[in-house]
Amino acid sequence: MGIQKVRDVTLLRHAYVLTRHQRNGVGAQLLKYLLRLAKTSAILVGTWRLRGGQSASMKTRVPVDLREETNRLLKEYWNIPERQVETSVVLKLQRHG
Repeated sequence: MGIQKVRDVTLLRHAYVLTRHQRNGVGAQLLKYLLRLAKTSAILVGTWRLRGGQSASMKTRVPVDLREETNRLLKEYWNIPERQVETSVVLKLQRHG
């Protein structure tokens, strides 16, 4: 995982945990660490959309934006092909303080 500041937001990039290490708290620890490093109040996570619209990662405590807002954010902050826009969601974290 890594972070990238893009204008007024921080993008959480490549948020993956190897299958054999999932459900052991590794992802949560990495996320907590990277959120402390982020210098912006808004943190965006682009991830794959599963059937039914659920995101592929970070299923808890992170609201999924509406499709129109997701498309806008993906086009504004990422440089990805249209096909990837269609199959992605943006998770938005708002830091307080």
